[in-house]
Amino acid sequence: MKTRLEKVYERHFCHTDFKKLAVFDLFLRDQYFAKSFRNLFFTVFNHYKMLRCFGSGIAEELTTLPPEISQLNNLTMLGLWGNRLTTLPMEISLLNDLTKLYLSGNRLTELPPEFIQLNNLTKLYLSGNRLTILPTEITLLNNLTTLDLSYNQLTKLPPEINHLNNLERLDLKGNPLTFPPIEIAEQGIEAIREYFTALQNPLNVRPPGDAPPRKKDQPLNQVKLLLVGEGAAGKTSLVKQLFDEDFDTHEDTTHGISIRNWKVEENGDTPLRVNIWDFGGQEIMHATHQFFLSRRSLYVLVLDGRRDERPEYWLRHIESFGGDSPILVILNKHDSNPSFDVNRPFLMQKYPAIKGFFRTSCANGKGIARFRKALLKELAKVEMIGIRWPGSWFRVKERIEELNRPYISSEEYCDLCTEAGISEPQSREVLVDFLHDLGAAVHFSDFVLKAMHVLDPVWITEAVYKIINAEEVADARGTLGLNSLGNILPYTKDEKLSWPEATHVFILELMKKFELCWSLGEQAVLIPQLLPIAEPKFSFDYENALGFVLQYQDFLPPSVMPRFLVKRHGRTDRSRTASAGAPG
Repeated sequence: MKTRLEKVYERHFCHTDFKKLAVFDLFLRDQYFAKSFRNLFFTVFNHYKMLRCFGSGIAEELTTLPPEISQLNNLTMLGLWGNRLTTLPMEISLLNDLTKLYLSGNRLTELPPEFIQLNNLTKLYLSGNRLTILPTEITLLNNLTTLDLSYNQLTKLPPEINHLNNLERLDLKGNPLTFPPIEIAEQGIEAIREYFTALQNPLNVRPPGDAPPRKKDQPLNQVKLLLVGEGAAGKTSLVKQLFDEDFDTHEDTTHGISIRNWKVEENGDTPLRVNIWDFGGQEIMHATHQFFLSRRSLYVLVLDGRRDERPEYWLRHIESFGGDSPILVILNKHDSNPSFDVNRPFLMQKYPAIKGFFRTSCANGKGIARFRKALLKELAKVEMIGIRWPGSWFRVKERIEELNRPYISSEEYCDLCTEAGISEPQSREVLVDFLHDLGAAVHFSDFVLKAMHVLDPVWITEAVYKIINAEEVADARGTLGLNSLGNILPYTKDEKLSWPEATHVFILELMKKFELCWSLGEQAVLIPQLLPIAEPKFSFDYENALGFVLQYQDFLPPSVMPRFLVKRHGRTDRSRTASAGAPG
């Protein structure tokens, strides 16, 4: 009578001539490593150089690796992917001949310290685990050419990663990295090396204000705060409350964008510099807001309870351009509308970036203290604040802030980077993206738009405002001849709000990017927002046509139809177009 062990052996091993196999693939069950079976297993496989052990289903995945794995001392490749390993035995470090180790798709939370003894490893795959820390010692595996750490939970890398001189491929996608910033990490190992090298060789950079000179790299301690909402909702009054300024019943409506710098000093910590962007709520300017909405920021949505208010319109707006930036929702003017509220559970479930709702009144100060406390708490959590900048990055940022100009060319920006010691194109691209998120420079990676960086948001918003409100464009029913831009956008040397002809292409391309217009041939563009309201006359066989009715549950923003026309203009009959619709 055969024992169960003998039956397992017969079924899986006895009919195989292992010596003829270069590599053995095994659908491995934990029962193969039961104590009664270990000696048999390791006796059979101890001459192998390559062994792949992976699960064929949830019930058959490997959960532990026995210490006897060290007996397979001839292995040069070991594949253990797709199992449920949570730890590795220290004895794995005795596999001195290993050059390739595949551990992807397990549940590892850490690597044993003895891991560094695998100094012949050239390829190490740890993708899809639960690693939160990469031990500094891993940088002693100096023969590594490939290190896959994608889709773990790493927030930082040890700077000693630069010591892996043979490393050619480092995959870090899917990790919540802040050190180095994920944008640097995604550029590859060369960008990471330059980032850490720059941190180790800081410049003597002068910080703003009366802070002491920077000798080494530092966290940025700067963040962008954006207030959005309908016109006259009380955004400007709310900002004034943060500065302890008096409430003005007759506060002027903000046109375009107002920017103020707020220096926050709490509990003796390093001062936090907050760039407050107060956006005007006029419908005609909503499209230009998209130029400046950025990631790694904090948003405040101000509502005041009017009937035509659109909280989801603004929340979707933030979600589209701000990514997962946190949001505080203000239910303002509590003194005049105390019963006003929104469906909080619904909005928080649909928009998880919302961190809280606050009833406020700028007229009597109700709720301001609670809002301010929550605001400071959320500001301290914004990802941008904790990112460590090399001294060279600070130098470029400060040189840009010193320029009293509305824009610079990409060549001038590169010169500033070269002057500061930033030579790699990847680092320059990442830095300008950070400057965009801070509001120090408006930057887009599109081919034409990449040629220029806007330093003054008023300069670009005023240009778009002038075009949209130009009488000659209105008279032409939304058609803008490019030869008329010189009249609409005047140029006077030495004036900040001035638009030389060389900037016109950039302005129009920016309007096209954000679906404000489309080209009509080479000499004109059409701005659908300025098309006639009335539907054009045309004949149509209604009786024999299939009809559809599209009902929009929420308030339909006026900007939706013009943007739809821009997207679909290739299928639109220009002679029969109106801002209310476009029959095709």
